Amino acid sequence: MSKVLAMDYLRRYAIKLQSNLPIYLTLNMLITYSEIAHYILSGIILGILCAYSSHYVLLDTSWYCMFGAAGYLLYTLVKAVVRYRLQSSLSIKYIVVTCIVSCALGGISFLHVNHQINQYVGHTKFFLSQEGEYALLIDSPVDLKVIDGKEYRSFSAILLGLVPHKDTAKGVHIKADGHIRVTIQENPTHLHMGDSIIVYGTPRSLYLTEERGTIDKRNKAIRNEDMGAMFDGTYKVVDLQALKEYKIDSYIGYYQRCLHIIDSMRSAVEVLMEQYLSDTTKWLGISLVLGGHYGELGQDVLRQFGYTGIIHILSISGSHIALLFSIVYGLCRVCRIRKRYAMMGGIILSIFYCIVVGFSAPVVRSTIMGIWLALAYVKGRMYTAKQGLAVTAILFLLYDPLLILDVSFQLSFGATYGLLLFGMPLYRWITVLPPIVKAPLVLCISAQLLLIPFQLYYFHYLSLASLFAAIIITPLLDIAIVMLFGCTIISLLIPIGMVWNVIDWILTICLYVNAHLANSSICLWWICTISATLGVLYYGCVGLLYINLVSLKLRFRTFTKGIVLMGIGIIAIAYSGILYRNETILHIIPMKQSNAFLIVKPYEKIAMVYIDTPDAIPMKASEIRVRNGLQSFGIPLKNAHVQRFQSTGKNTVLYKNDISSVMVYNRQNGEKKLQLNDMRNTILITSQSYMMNQIVALHLNHPVLVSMPRGAMRDIDPDAEHVHLWGYQYIPDYRL
Repeated sequence: MSKVLAMDYLRRYAIKLQSNLPIYLTLNMLITYSEIAHYILSGIILGILCAYSSHYVLLDTSWYCMFGAAGYLLYTLVKAVVRYRLQSSLSIKYIVVTCIVSCALGGISFLHVNHQINQYVGHTKFFLSQEGEYALLIDSPVDLKVIDGKEYRSFSAILLGLVPHKDTAKGVHIKADGHIRVTIQENPTHLHMGDSIIVYGTPRSLYLTEERGTIDKRNKAIRNEDMGAMFDGTYKVVDLQALKEYKIDSYIGYYQRCLHIIDSMRSAVEVLMEQYLSDTTKWLGISLVLGGHYGELGQDVLRQFGYTGIIHILSISGSHIALLFSIVYGLCRVCRIRKRYAMMGGIILSIFYCIVVGFSAPVVRSTIMGIWLALAYVKGRMYTAKQGLAVTAILFLLYDPLLILDVSFQLSFGATYGLLLFGMPLYRWITVLPPIVKAPLVLCISAQLLLIPFQLYYFHYLSLASLFAAIIITPLLDIAIVMLFGCTIISLLIPIGMVWNVIDWILTICLYVNAHLANSSICLWWICTISATLGVLYYGCVGLLYINLVSLKLRFRTFTKGIVLMGIGIIAIAYSGILYRNETILHIIPMKQSNAFLIVKPYEKIAMVYIDTPDAIPMKASEIRVRNGLQSFGIPLKNAHVQRFQSTGKNTVLYKNDISSVMVYNRQNGEKKLQLNDMRNTILITSQSYMMNQIVALHLNHPVLVSMPRGAMRDIDPDAEHVHLWGYQYIPDYRL
């Protein structure tokens, strides 16, 4: 039976290859199945982002997704009209049904997002800022986190209930729900995933204010139902039966057992690698197999992997699932097991692996696509990777629509689309390199082509070292992953110390080479977040590049080189900052403990950092956000100068040029009225919330930044056009 299916599969595949007709003519449809999937996906993305924008601000990466989805809808409709004019006998039934389904699912996604946000915002977080005993169930791996030289354990936990330390509610057990993020110092009782614990501490509200050029944390908090965060405090591990006063649902007990089983399997792998690998490589080996463990790896190693562009290999993704499928398939073929059963074994093992490492977006995406491929082979059907990826994204977003705003989802799907669109055309176009060099180089370039605007937005740099790392380090790490998978299973049965020594040598070489590449200043270019105009031009070049590479006609080769040079030119323009020539930008940095803003001149690569904080407050917590703000404009840290000010102080002009100024304004300057009616556009900073009506009345159309370290928000109208609550809401950049 399998031979018949295989022969039928090969026959249909050969017919398709031999046919010179476009696919839509072969199917007698105005739209292909792959285009149907992407059209529906685009409608869903538009519905999600429209709903989210009605509640919160959309940042640059969200606009890229929205314009991309709208552009694809328009492009597909125009293409269908052209096809119909050329061949009026084609059936229009499928495109009409596709439009209806796309609109319907887009509407459902719109309602889903609205419901999800309203549910989260309307949830009563009565326990925030309330000291007490909190009953929690740890439902994530317990990671190491180093803060100010001290080691903490960080994890996410389900909130089961609490006993508030309050005179009016002493000893009262209150049932609660949601998730709490906990960062705590570990006592002699070690913490594990699945443990039920009581934490003595005070949860605080999450700081979720958006800032251009940073990762948006709000969508993740809404998706995970994160209600607050606890830092420090003490804890004790208890049995779930000791928490019966909270009337815990019965499924929690079964869930806890599953978490304990998963944690025990993860612990077995960790113990095995700690036993056979050296201190310098053991955590890298564990991270390659299980993902995470970034705290144990250390900030220096993470920075080096980030600078060389291969940090994705430390999180479980498509390469791990592909290697796992390859191992299972290869072993089955060696043992003369039929291909059908080999594929089914790969499906089962990949699902099991997905459960062990966690259901993150890249893991589930690659697992589902692997299953699609295996099922297509088993059923003897054609598999289209782009169609499978689109269907996978549709399933993701229907279940969890806010994933479209998640950085891991964007990078994972964007890199995969880049590989599918440009992998083979680039491999054919580049003819001067040997295959052993060309293959990893093409994989690296094609995976990043669609992601450069996203990478510049989130990380603000491009790395030439990623090309060398793709040729040297990535193949070695792939070999190490295959060996780690095999040795982990075999070592449970028999000791194979020599093979572990080989793995240790490979990982040591990778760390050494990676450190030298990352520390080379020539290979790392800090580039500011590109503007929307440059982003549109860049994706236009990418589209033209794809059209020309797919055509594979010799007369287009020169044109293709021109497009490549144009794309490089766009990146060079962003690097130079020439679009900001003669411009000065005020950029607000929202922080929890203090307020800060930047006065930036991107073309001259200089900046002033103004920080509003008492001297008693340490600045270490603020340094990361300030550094990120500077790097988002391509400003070297050595070119930034810091100046402190007090928003509660007397009237002070902080910055002034020919057309604009920034000043602290809390009271009148001994004059009847502060004269601001000249040609300057003045931005006022005040901490006097009770004076807001007076300030706005006196100085119409002047932006007012309200800094209230101890102020009362009740005096402020959050919908006022020119009044911004500093640190509480997104504030756009100002041109000075």
